[in-house]
Amino acid sequence: MVFFHRSKNLQRLSGPLRRRLPFGANHAKPLAMRDAPPISSALHRPDRRTVLAGLAVGLGLGPAEAQAPQPSPAAPKPAARPAPALVPPLPVQAESLRAASVTAKLTGSDAPDSTLMRFLREGDAGAGPQPPELAVLRFRPGGDARIAIRNDLAQPLALALRGLRRPLSGEAAGILAPGQNGTLAFPTSQSGSFLLQAALPAPAREARARGLHALVVVEEPRPPDVDHDVPLLVGDWRLTEKGELAGDFADLRDAVRFGRLGNRLTVNGRAAPLELTVRPGARLRLRLANVASARTIPLHAQKLVARVIAIDSTPCDPFDPLQRIVTLAPGHRCELIVDVPREAGIEARLEARFATPAPLLVIRTVGEPVGARGAVTPLPDPGLPAAIRLQNAARADLVITGGLGREASLEPEALRRAFPDPNRIFQLNGGAIGDAPGSEPGKPLLRVKRGREVVLALMNRTAWPQVLGLAGHSFRLLHPYDDGWEPYFLDTVHIGAGQVLRVAFIADLPGRHALRSTIADHAESGVATHLEVMP
Repeated sequence: MVFFHRSKNLQRLSGPLRRRLPFGANHAKPLAMRDAPPISSALHRPDRRTVLAGLAVGLGLGPAEAQAPQPSPAAPKPAARPAPALVPPLPVQAESLRAASVTAKLTGSDAPDSTLMRFLREGDAGAGPQPPELAVLRFRPGGDARIAIRNDLAQPLALALRGLRRPLSGEAAGILAPGQNGTLAFPTSQSGSFLLQAALPAPAREARARGLHALVVVEEPRPPDVDHDVPLLVGDWRLTEKGELAGDFADLRDAVRFGRLGNRLTVNGRAAPLELTVRPGARLRLRLANVASARTIPLHAQKLVARVIAIDSTPCDPFDPLQRIVTLAPGHRCELIVDVPREAGIEARLEARFATPAPLLVIRTVGEPVGARGAVTPLPDPGLPAAIRLQNAARADLVITGGLGREASLEPEALRRAFPDPNRIFQLNGGAIGDAPGSEPGKPLLRVKRGREVVLALMNRTAWPQVLGLAGHSFRLLHPYDDGWEPYFLDTVHIGAGQVLRVAFIADLPGRHALRSTIADHAESGVATHLEVMP
Protein backbone atom coordinates (compact mmCIF):
# COMPACT_ATOMS: atom_id res chain seq x y z
CA MET A 1 0.00 0.00 0.00
CA VAL A 2 1.32 3.45 -0.87
CA PHE A 3 0.18 6.68 0.76
CA PHE A 4 1.36 9.96 -0.70
CA HIS A 5 1.72 13.12 1.36
CA ARG A 6 2.67 16.63 0.30
CA SER A 7 5.11 18.45 2.56
CA LYS A 8 7.10 21.67 2.42
CA ASN A 9 9.82 20.09 4.53
CA LEU A 10 11.29 17.68 1.99
CA GLN A 11 14.60 16.47 3.32
CA ARG A 12 17.51 17.23 1.04
CA LEU A 13 19.46 14.20 -0.11
CA SER A 14 22.61 14.35 -2.20
CA GLY A 15 23.77 12.43 -5.23
CA PRO A 16 21.90 9.27 -6.24
CA LEU A 17 20.06 9.16 -2.93
CA ARG A 18 17.89 12.16 -3.74
CA ARG A 19 14.37 10.95 -4.40
CA ARG A 20 10.75 12.01 -4.02
CA LEU A 21 9.54 10.53 -0.76
CA PRO A 22 6.01 9.17 -0.41
CA PHE A 23 5.68 11.17 2.83
CA GLY A 24 7.13 14.41 3.99
CA ALA A 25 10.74 13.85 4.94
CA ASN A 26 10.08 15.20 8.39
CA HIS A 27 8.57 11.73 8.87
CA ALA A 28 11.25 9.78 6.97
CA LYS A 29 13.85 7.95 9.06
CA PRO A 30 17.32 7.91 7.44
CA LEU A 31 19.68 5.22 8.58
CA ALA A 32 21.94 7.79 10.15
CA MET A 33 19.10 8.48 12.55
CA ARG A 34 18.42 4.88 13.48
CA ASP A 35 19.20 5.62 17.14
CA ALA A 36 17.18 8.84 17.16
CA PRO A 37 14.15 9.40 19.41
CA PRO A 38 10.67 8.34 18.22
CA ILE A 39 9.15 9.90 15.12
CA SER A 40 6.95 12.27 17.10
CA SER A 41 7.81 13.59 20.52
CA ALA A 42 4.09 13.68 21.21
CA LEU A 43 4.07 9.92 20.89
CA HIS A 44 7.18 9.35 23.01
CA ARG A 45 6.12 7.44 26.09
CA PRO A 46 7.86 4.67 28.07
CA ASP A 47 7.38 1.40 26.27
CA ARG A 48 5.75 -1.61 27.86
CA ARG A 49 9.03 -3.32 28.71
CA THR A 50 10.37 -0.20 30.43
CA VAL A 51 7.22 0.13 32.52
CA LEU A 52 7.22 -3.55 33.45
CA ALA A 53 10.91 -3.38 34.37
CA GLY A 54 10.18 -0.44 36.68
CA LEU A 55 7.36 -2.33 38.35
CA ALA A 56 9.59 -5.35 38.83
CA VAL A 57 12.20 -3.23 40.59
CA GLY A 58 9.54 -1.68 42.80
CA LEU A 59 7.92 -4.96 43.81
CA GLY A 60 10.73 -7.50 43.65
CA LEU A 61 13.25 -8.54 46.32
CA GLY A 62 16.79 -7.24 46.50
CA PRO A 63 19.90 -9.45 46.30
CA ALA A 64 19.61 -12.97 47.68
CA GLU A 65 19.71 -13.00 51.46
CA ALA A 66 20.38 -16.69 52.06
CA GLN A 67 24.04 -16.04 52.96
CA ALA A 68 23.47 -12.93 55.06
CA PRO A 69 24.73 -13.19 58.69
CA GLN A 70 22.11 -14.24 61.21
CA PRO A 71 21.21 -11.59 63.81
CA SER A 72 22.52 -12.16 67.35
CA PRO A 73 20.01 -13.26 70.00
CA ALA A 74 20.04 -9.74 71.47
CA ALA A 75 19.42 -8.05 68.17
CA PRO A 76 15.81 -7.16 67.31
CA LYS A 77 14.16 -9.31 64.73
CA PRO A 78 13.93 -7.70 61.31
CA ALA A 79 10.47 -6.44 60.42
CA ALA A 80 8.50 -8.85 58.30
CA ARG A 81 8.20 -7.82 54.67
CA PRO A 82 4.55 -7.14 53.89
CA ALA A 83 2.96 -9.51 51.44
CA PRO A 84 2.36 -7.95 48.03
CA ALA A 85 -1.20 -6.89 47.42
CA LEU A 86 -3.27 -9.27 45.35
CA VAL A 87 -4.16 -7.85 41.94
CA PRO A 88 -7.67 -8.83 40.84
CA PRO A 89 -7.77 -10.60 37.49
CA LEU A 90 -8.75 -8.47 34.54
CA PRO A 91 -12.18 -9.20 33.07
CA VAL A 92 -12.78 -11.61 30.22
CA GLN A 93 -14.99 -10.21 27.47
CA ALA A 94 -16.91 -12.88 25.59
CA GLU A 95 -18.55 -12.93 22.17
CA SER A 96 -19.82 -15.78 20.01
CA LEU A 97 -19.90 -16.37 16.26
CA ARG A 98 -21.23 -19.11 14.04
CA ALA A 99 -19.64 -19.73 10.62
CA ALA A 100 -22.55 -20.73 8.41
CA SER A 101 -23.91 -20.72 4.87
CA VAL A 102 -26.73 -18.29 4.08
CA THR A 103 -28.83 -17.64 0.98
CA ALA A 104 -29.69 -14.24 -0.44
CA LYS A 105 -30.63 -12.46 -3.64
CA LEU A 106 -27.72 -10.23 -4.60
CA THR A 107 -29.15 -8.07 -7.38
CA GLY A 108 -32.83 -7.69 -6.59
CA SER A 109 -35.95 -9.75 -5.94
CA ASP A 110 -35.91 -11.29 -9.43
CA ALA A 111 -32.37 -12.63 -9.10
CA PRO A 112 -31.74 -16.30 -8.28
CA ASP A 113 -30.59 -17.21 -4.77
CA SER A 114 -26.87 -17.17 -4.08
CA THR A 115 -25.11 -19.06 -1.31
CA LEU A 116 -22.86 -16.90 0.84
CA MET A 117 -20.87 -17.56 4.02
CA ARG A 118 -21.05 -15.43 7.12
CA PHE A 119 -19.90 -15.18 10.71
CA LEU A 120 -23.30 -14.85 12.38
CA ARG A 121 -23.81 -13.45 15.87
CA GLU A 122 -26.50 -14.74 18.16
CA GLY A 123 -29.86 -13.65 16.80
CA ASP A 124 -28.59 -12.83 13.30
CA ALA A 125 -30.90 -14.03 10.56
CA GLY A 126 -29.32 -16.42 8.08
CA ALA A 127 -31.67 -15.59 5.23
CA GLY A 128 -33.55 -12.58 3.96
CA PRO A 129 -34.01 -10.24 1.02
CA GLN A 130 -30.62 -8.67 1.72
CA PRO A 131 -27.42 -10.55 2.54
CA PRO A 132 -26.51 -10.34 6.25
CA GLU A 133 -23.99 -7.61 6.95
CA LEU A 134 -20.49 -8.67 7.93
CA ALA A 135 -20.13 -9.02 11.69
CA VAL A 136 -18.33 -6.38 13.77
CA LEU A 137 -17.15 -7.32 17.29
CA ARG A 138 -16.06 -4.60 19.72
CA PHE A 139 -13.98 -5.06 22.87
CA ARG A 140 -12.81 -2.67 25.56
CA PRO A 141 -9.11 -2.44 26.38
CA GLY A 142 -7.91 -4.47 29.36
CA GLY A 143 -8.24 -8.17 30.11
CA ASP A 144 -8.78 -10.88 27.54
CA ALA A 145 -11.19 -11.30 24.66
CA ARG A 146 -12.72 -14.70 24.05
CA ILE A 147 -14.69 -15.48 20.90
CA ALA A 148 -16.63 -18.74 20.87
CA ILE A 149 -16.83 -20.02 17.29
CA ARG A 150 -18.90 -22.86 15.89
CA ASN A 151 -18.14 -24.19 12.42
CA ASP A 152 -21.49 -24.96 10.79
CA LEU A 153 -19.92 -25.10 7.33
CA ALA A 154 -19.48 -28.32 5.37
CA GLN A 155 -15.69 -27.80 5.21
CA PRO A 156 -12.88 -27.41 7.75
CA LEU A 157 -12.12 -23.89 8.91
CA ALA A 158 -8.86 -22.25 9.95
CA LEU A 159 -8.80 -18.61 11.04
CA ALA A 160 -6.44 -15.66 11.00
CA LEU A 161 -6.84 -12.39 12.92
CA ARG A 162 -4.91 -9.98 10.72
CA GLY A 163 -3.02 -7.22 12.49
CA LEU A 164 -2.80 -8.75 15.96
CA ARG A 165 0.68 -8.72 17.52
CA ARG A 166 -0.39 -10.75 20.54
CA PRO A 167 -0.53 -14.53 21.02
CA LEU A 168 -3.72 -16.33 19.98
CA SER A 169 -4.93 -19.32 21.96
CA GLY A 170 -7.88 -21.71 21.99
CA GLU A 171 -9.14 -24.48 19.75
CA ALA A 172 -10.09 -22.02 17.01
CA ALA A 173 -6.41 -21.05 16.70
CA GLY A 174 -6.08 -24.43 14.93
CA ILE A 175 -8.48 -26.10 12.51
CA LEU A 176 -12.17 -26.51 13.31
CA ALA A 177 -13.80 -29.52 11.66
CA PRO A 178 -17.39 -29.24 10.40
CA GLY A 179 -19.71 -29.11 13.41
CA GLN A 180 -16.88 -28.40 15.87
CA ASN A 181 -16.94 -25.68 18.54
CA GLY A 182 -13.86 -23.77 19.62
CA THR A 183 -12.64 -20.55 21.17
CA LEU A 184 -10.28 -17.85 19.98
CA ALA A 185 -8.70 -15.95 22.87
CA PHE A 186 -6.28 -13.03 22.93
CA PRO A 187 -5.32 -10.13 25.23
CA THR A 188 -6.92 -6.75 24.48
CA SER A 189 -3.75 -4.79 25.24
CA GLN A 190 -3.40 -3.81 21.56
CA SER A 191 -6.04 -1.40 20.30
CA GLY A 192 -6.97 -1.38 16.64
CA SER A 193 -9.13 -2.79 13.86
CA PHE A 194 -8.38 -6.45 13.08
CA LEU A 195 -9.67 -8.61 10.25
CA LEU A 196 -10.97 -12.11 11.03
CA GLN A 197 -10.79 -14.34 7.93
CA ALA A 198 -10.58 -17.93 6.78
CA ALA A 199 -6.96 -18.92 6.21
CA LEU A 200 -4.57 -21.77 5.45
CA PRO A 201 -3.91 -24.59 6.22
CA ALA A 202 -7.62 -25.26 5.53
CA PRO A 203 -8.92 -24.25 2.07
CA ALA A 204 -9.90 -20.58 2.24
CA ARG A 205 -10.49 -19.11 -1.21
CA GLU A 206 -14.11 -20.23 -1.50
CA ALA A 207 -14.92 -18.99 2.02
CA ARG A 208 -13.42 -15.58 1.27
CA ALA A 209 -15.18 -15.26 -2.09
CA ARG A 210 -18.49 -16.12 -0.39
CA GLY A 211 -17.91 -13.44 2.25
CA LEU A 212 -16.60 -15.13 5.42
CA HIS A 213 -15.07 -12.04 7.08
CA ALA A 214 -15.56 -10.12 10.31
CA LEU A 215 -14.04 -7.00 11.84
CA VAL A 216 -12.73 -7.20 15.41
CA VAL A 217 -12.28 -3.81 17.09
CA VAL A 218 -10.37 -3.20 20.33
CA GLU A 219 -11.15 0.34 21.47
CA GLU A 220 -8.57 2.80 22.77
CA PRO A 221 -8.77 3.84 26.43
CA ARG A 222 -9.77 7.30 25.15
CA PRO A 223 -11.09 6.98 21.59
CA PRO A 224 -11.02 10.01 19.27
CA ASP A 225 -13.95 12.39 19.56
CA VAL A 226 -16.14 11.56 16.56
CA ASP A 227 -19.84 11.61 15.75
CA HIS A 228 -19.90 8.27 13.94
CA ASP A 229 -17.61 5.20 14.00
CA VAL A 230 -18.21 3.43 10.69
CA PRO A 231 -16.75 0.05 9.59
CA LEU A 232 -16.24 -0.21 5.82
CA LEU A 233 -15.21 -3.68 4.65
CA VAL A 234 -14.90 -3.27 0.89
CA GLY A 235 -14.82 -6.20 -1.52
CA ASP A 236 -16.38 -7.55 -4.69
CA TRP A 237 -18.64 -10.30 -5.98
CA ARG A 238 -18.21 -12.16 -9.26
CA LEU A 239 -21.75 -12.40 -10.62
CA THR A 240 -23.12 -14.38 -13.55
CA GLU A 241 -25.36 -12.83 -16.20
CA LYS A 242 -28.34 -13.95 -14.09
CA GLY A 243 -27.07 -12.02 -11.07
CA GLU A 244 -25.99 -14.95 -8.90
CA LEU A 245 -22.59 -15.56 -7.35
CA ALA A 246 -20.37 -17.45 -9.79
CA GLY A 247 -19.21 -20.82 -8.44
CA ASP A 248 -15.82 -21.03 -10.20
CA PHE A 249 -13.77 -20.78 -7.01
CA ALA A 250 -10.78 -22.81 -8.22
CA ASP A 251 -10.51 -21.60 -11.79
CA LEU A 252 -6.94 -22.03 -13.05
CA ARG A 253 -7.34 -18.90 -15.18
CA ASP A 254 -7.59 -16.91 -11.96
CA ALA A 255 -4.88 -18.69 -10.00
CA VAL A 256 -2.18 -18.35 -12.69
CA ARG A 257 -2.75 -14.58 -13.07
CA PHE A 258 -4.29 -11.90 -10.83
CA GLY A 259 -6.55 -14.12 -8.74
CA ARG A 260 -10.34 -14.01 -8.64
CA LEU A 261 -11.62 -10.56 -9.65
CA GLY A 262 -15.27 -9.67 -9.14
CA ASN A 263 -17.53 -7.44 -11.22
CA ARG A 264 -19.68 -5.87 -8.46
CA LEU A 265 -18.31 -3.88 -5.53
CA THR A 266 -19.58 -4.52 -2.02
CA VAL A 267 -19.47 -2.75 1.35
CA ASN A 268 -19.93 -4.71 4.58
CA GLY A 269 -21.15 -7.73 2.61
CA ARG A 270 -23.84 -5.91 0.62
CA ALA A 271 -23.91 -4.24 -2.78
CA ALA A 272 -22.21 -0.82 -2.72
CA PRO A 273 -22.74 1.98 -1.87
CA LEU A 274 -23.43 2.35 1.83
CA GLU A 275 -25.52 5.50 2.40
CA LEU A 276 -25.41 7.66 5.54
CA THR A 277 -27.19 10.83 6.62
CA VAL A 278 -25.28 13.04 9.07
CA ARG A 279 -25.37 16.59 10.37
CA PRO A 280 -23.24 19.20 8.59
CA GLY A 281 -19.70 19.37 9.96
CA ALA A 282 -19.89 15.86 11.44
CA ARG A 283 -16.64 14.00 12.06
CA LEU A 284 -16.49 10.30 11.19
CA ARG A 285 -14.00 7.55 11.92
CA LEU A 286 -13.88 5.15 8.97
CA ARG A 287 -12.42 1.70 9.65
CA LEU A 288 -11.49 0.46 6.18
CA ALA A 289 -10.48 -3.08 5.23
CA ASN A 290 -10.11 -4.69 1.81
CA VAL A 291 -11.80 -8.12 1.91
CA ALA A 292 -11.72 -8.72 -1.86
CA SER A 293 -10.19 -12.00 -3.03
CA ALA A 294 -7.70 -10.29 -5.33
CA ARG A 295 -8.72 -6.75 -6.28
CA THR A 296 -6.64 -3.75 -5.20
CA ILE A 297 -8.95 -0.77 -4.63
CA PRO A 298 -7.88 2.90 -4.80
CA LEU A 299 -10.20 5.00 -2.64
CA HIS A 300 -10.85 8.68 -3.29
CA ALA A 301 -12.45 11.01 -0.71
CA GLN A 302 -14.68 13.46 -2.58
CA LYS A 303 -15.82 16.60 -0.70
CA LEU A 304 -14.36 15.17 2.49
CA VAL A 305 -11.39 16.36 4.53
CA ALA A 306 -9.58 13.09 5.28
CA ARG A 307 -6.64 12.24 7.56
CA VAL A 308 -5.05 8.82 7.90
CA ILE A 309 -4.66 7.84 11.58
CA ALA A 310 -3.78 4.12 11.39
CA ILE A 311 -2.46 1.67 8.80
CA ASP A 312 -2.62 -2.12 9.09
CA SER A 313 -3.98 -1.98 12.67
CA THR A 314 -1.17 0.32 13.84
CA PRO A 315 -1.44 4.05 14.65
CA CYS A 316 0.56 6.59 12.67
CA ASP A 317 1.00 10.35 12.83
CA PRO A 318 -2.15 11.79 11.20
CA PHE A 319 -1.54 12.96 7.63
CA ASP A 320 -3.47 14.03 4.53
CA PRO A 321 -3.19 11.52 1.66
CA LEU A 322 -2.08 13.16 -1.60
CA GLN A 323 -5.09 13.97 -3.77
CA ARG A 324 -7.24 12.35 -1.04
CA ILE A 325 -6.50 8.87 -2.43
CA VAL A 326 -5.68 5.80 -0.33
CA THR A 327 -4.97 2.49 -2.07
CA LEU A 328 -5.84 -0.79 -0.34
CA ALA A 329 -4.53 -4.15 -1.53
CA PRO A 330 -6.31 -7.34 -0.37
CA GLY A 331 -5.96 -7.71 3.40
CA HIS A 332 -4.95 -4.09 4.00
CA ARG A 333 -6.62 -2.07 6.75
CA CYS A 334 -6.63 1.70 7.12
CA GLU A 335 -8.40 4.14 9.42
CA LEU A 336 -9.44 7.65 8.39
CA ILE A 337 -10.88 10.59 10.26
CA VAL A 338 -13.07 12.55 7.83
CA ASP A 339 -14.91 15.83 8.28
CA VAL A 340 -17.97 16.42 6.12
CA PRO A 341 -18.87 19.89 4.76
CA ARG A 342 -20.52 22.32 7.16
CA GLU A 343 -23.37 23.11 4.77
CA ALA A 344 -26.64 21.19 4.63
CA GLY A 345 -27.71 19.52 1.41
CA ILE A 346 -24.21 18.38 0.39
CA GLU A 347 -23.44 14.89 -0.91
CA ALA A 348 -19.90 13.65 -0.17
CA ARG A 349 -18.49 10.35 -1.33
CA LEU A 350 -15.79 7.78 -0.87
CA GLU A 351 -15.27 6.30 -4.33
CA ALA A 352 -13.34 3.44 -5.86
CA ARG A 353 -11.14 5.33 -8.33
CA PHE A 354 -11.30 3.07 -11.39
CA ALA A 355 -11.69 4.13 -15.03
CA THR A 356 -15.34 4.64 -14.12
CA PRO A 357 -15.50 5.80 -10.49
CA ALA A 358 -17.81 3.70 -8.32
CA PRO A 359 -19.24 5.05 -5.03
CA LEU A 360 -18.63 2.95 -1.93
CA LEU A 361 -19.90 5.40 0.70
CA VAL A 362 -22.37 8.25 0.12
CA ILE A 363 -22.78 10.81 2.93
CA ARG A 364 -25.55 13.41 2.85
CA THR A 365 -25.68 16.37 5.25
CA VAL A 366 -29.03 17.26 6.82
CA GLY A 367 -30.01 19.60 9.67
CA GLU A 368 -28.06 22.01 11.85
CA PRO A 369 -24.26 21.84 11.86
CA VAL A 370 -22.40 20.32 14.78
CA GLY A 371 -19.87 22.35 16.72
CA ALA A 372 -16.46 22.84 15.17
CA ARG A 373 -13.69 20.51 16.34
CA GLY A 374 -9.97 21.01 16.63
CA ALA A 375 -7.12 19.25 14.86
CA VAL A 376 -7.01 15.46 14.64
CA THR A 377 -4.71 14.12 17.35
CA PRO A 378 -2.66 10.91 17.13
CA LEU A 379 -3.88 7.62 18.54
CA PRO A 380 -1.90 6.19 21.49
CA ASP A 381 1.66 5.13 20.80
CA PRO A 382 1.59 1.45 19.70
CA GLY A 383 4.83 0.74 21.58
CA LEU A 384 6.73 -0.39 18.50
CA PRO A 385 10.44 0.47 18.22
CA ALA A 386 11.22 3.83 16.62
CA ALA A 387 14.55 2.48 15.38
CA ILE A 388 15.80 -0.83 13.98
CA ARG A 389 19.53 -1.57 13.91
CA LEU A 390 19.77 -2.85 10.36
CA GLN A 391 23.46 -3.64 10.70
CA ASN A 392 22.55 -6.36 13.24
CA ALA A 393 19.75 -7.88 11.21
CA ALA A 394 19.30 -11.48 10.13
CA ARG A 395 18.54 -11.38 6.40
CA ALA A 396 16.65 -13.62 4.01
CA ASP A 397 15.48 -13.41 0.40
CA LEU A 398 12.03 -14.54 -0.74
CA VAL A 399 11.93 -15.02 -4.51
CA ILE A 400 8.51 -15.62 -6.10
CA THR A 401 8.50 -17.27 -9.53
CA GLY A 402 6.00 -19.14 -11.69
CA GLY A 403 2.51 -18.32 -12.86
CA LEU A 404 1.44 -17.68 -16.43
CA GLY A 405 3.30 -15.47 -18.85
CA ARG A 406 1.51 -12.37 -20.09
CA GLU A 407 1.15 -13.74 -23.63
CA ALA A 408 0.47 -17.39 -22.78
CA SER A 409 -2.72 -19.20 -23.72
CA LEU A 410 -5.67 -19.33 -21.30
CA GLU A 411 -7.15 -22.43 -22.94
CA PRO A 412 -8.17 -24.72 -20.03
CA GLU A 413 -6.51 -27.88 -21.33
CA ALA A 414 -3.26 -26.05 -22.02
CA LEU A 415 -3.32 -24.67 -18.47
CA ARG A 416 -3.86 -28.12 -16.95
CA ARG A 417 -0.86 -29.43 -18.87
CA ALA A 418 1.30 -26.48 -17.88
CA PHE A 419 0.27 -26.61 -14.19
CA PRO A 420 -0.51 -30.23 -13.23
CA ASP A 421 -0.24 -29.43 -9.50
CA PRO A 422 -2.60 -26.55 -8.62
CA ASN A 423 -0.80 -26.12 -5.28
CA ARG A 424 2.50 -25.35 -7.05
CA ILE A 425 1.57 -22.79 -9.69
CA PHE A 426 4.02 -20.41 -8.01
CA GLN A 427 7.32 -21.34 -6.35
CA LEU A 428 9.19 -19.75 -3.46
CA ASN A 429 12.99 -19.79 -3.67
CA GLY A 430 12.82 -22.32 -6.48
CA GLY A 431 10.56 -24.67 -4.53
CA ALA A 432 12.89 -24.96 -1.52
CA ILE A 433 10.17 -23.68 0.83
CA GLY A 434 6.39 -23.48 0.82
CA ASP A 435 3.29 -24.36 2.87
CA ALA A 436 0.51 -26.14 0.94
CA PRO A 437 -3.18 -26.34 1.92
CA GLY A 438 -4.00 -29.38 4.05
CA SER A 439 -0.32 -30.23 4.64
CA GLU A 440 2.10 -29.83 7.51
CA PRO A 441 4.17 -26.63 7.32
CA GLY A 442 7.36 -26.97 5.34
CA LYS A 443 10.79 -25.53 6.05
CA PRO A 444 10.67 -21.95 7.40
CA LEU A 445 12.06 -19.08 5.37
CA LEU A 446 13.99 -17.96 8.43
CA ARG A 447 14.46 -19.06 12.03
CA VAL A 448 15.60 -16.43 14.54
CA LYS A 449 15.71 -15.84 18.28
CA ARG A 450 13.28 -13.49 19.93
CA GLY A 451 14.43 -9.87 19.82
CA ARG A 452 16.48 -10.26 16.63
CA GLU A 453 16.28 -7.63 13.91
CA VAL A 454 15.15 -9.07 10.57
CA VAL A 455 15.36 -7.75 6.99
CA LEU A 456 13.48 -9.57 4.22
CA ALA A 457 14.04 -8.93 0.52
CA LEU A 458 10.76 -9.70 -1.29
CA MET A 459 11.35 -10.34 -4.99
CA ASN A 460 8.45 -10.74 -7.43
CA ARG A 461 9.78 -12.41 -10.57
CA THR A 462 6.33 -13.21 -11.93
CA ALA A 463 4.26 -11.33 -14.50
CA TRP A 464 1.54 -10.49 -11.95
CA PRO A 465 1.25 -8.39 -8.80
CA GLN A 466 1.84 -10.18 -5.53
CA VAL A 467 0.57 -9.09 -2.10
CA LEU A 468 2.29 -10.53 0.97
CA GLY A 469 1.11 -10.38 4.58
CA LEU A 470 3.14 -11.19 7.70
CA ALA A 471 1.36 -12.49 10.80
CA GLY A 472 2.23 -11.44 14.34
CA HIS A 473 4.52 -8.52 13.45
CA SER A 474 4.53 -5.06 11.89
CA PHE A 475 7.40 -3.98 9.65
CA ARG A 476 9.00 -0.90 8.15
CA LEU A 477 9.11 -0.57 4.37
CA LEU A 478 12.72 0.33 3.53
CA HIS A 479 13.67 2.89 0.91
CA PRO A 480 15.19 1.49 -2.31
CA TYR A 481 18.66 2.86 -1.54
CA ASP A 482 18.62 1.80 2.13
CA ASP A 483 18.68 5.49 3.13
CA GLY A 484 15.74 5.12 5.50
CA TRP A 485 12.22 3.76 5.79
CA GLU A 486 8.65 4.93 5.47
CA PRO A 487 7.27 6.58 8.63
CA TYR A 488 4.50 4.07 9.23
CA PHE A 489 4.25 0.38 10.06
CA LEU A 490 2.71 -2.22 7.76
CA ASP A 491 2.01 -5.93 7.86
CA THR A 492 0.88 -6.23 4.22
CA VAL A 493 2.73 -5.04 1.12
CA HIS A 494 1.90 -4.89 -2.61
CA ILE A 495 4.79 -5.97 -4.86
CA GLY A 496 4.45 -5.13 -8.55
CA ALA A 497 5.59 -7.48 -11.32
CA GLY A 498 9.39 -7.50 -11.43
CA GLN A 499 9.66 -5.38 -8.27
CA VAL A 500 11.90 -5.91 -5.22
CA LEU A 501 10.92 -4.51 -1.82
CA ARG A 502 12.73 -4.77 1.50
CA VAL A 503 11.07 -4.74 4.89
CA ALA A 504 12.53 -4.67 8.41
CA PHE A 505 11.14 -5.57 11.83
CA ILE A 506 12.12 -6.91 15.25
CA ALA A 507 10.99 -10.50 15.80
CA ASP A 508 9.51 -10.15 19.28
CA LEU A 509 6.63 -12.66 19.30
CA PRO A 510 7.73 -16.30 19.69
CA GLY A 511 6.06 -18.88 17.51
CA ARG A 512 5.42 -19.76 13.89
CA HIS A 513 4.23 -16.79 11.84
CA ALA A 514 2.72 -17.06 8.37
CA LEU A 515 4.20 -15.08 5.49
CA ARG A 516 1.82 -15.63 2.60
CA SER A 517 -0.14 -14.01 -0.16
CA THR A 518 -3.31 -12.18 0.82
CA ILE A 519 -4.62 -12.96 -2.67
CA ALA A 520 -6.55 -16.12 -1.86
CA ASP A 521 -5.82 -17.92 -5.14
CA HIS A 522 -2.09 -17.24 -4.88
CA ALA A 523 -1.88 -18.37 -1.24
CA GLU A 524 -3.32 -21.76 -2.20
CA SER A 525 -1.15 -21.97 -5.32
CA GLY A 526 2.28 -21.75 -3.71
CA VAL A 527 2.78 -18.23 -2.29
CA ALA A 528 2.81 -19.30 1.35
CA THR A 529 5.59 -19.88 3.85
CA HIS A 530 6.37 -18.92 7.45
CA LEU A 531 9.00 -17.63 9.87
CA GLU A 532 9.90 -19.15 13.23
CA VAL A 533 10.77 -17.01 16.25
CA MET A 534 12.43 -18.97 19.03
CA PRO A 535 11.99 -17.93 22.71
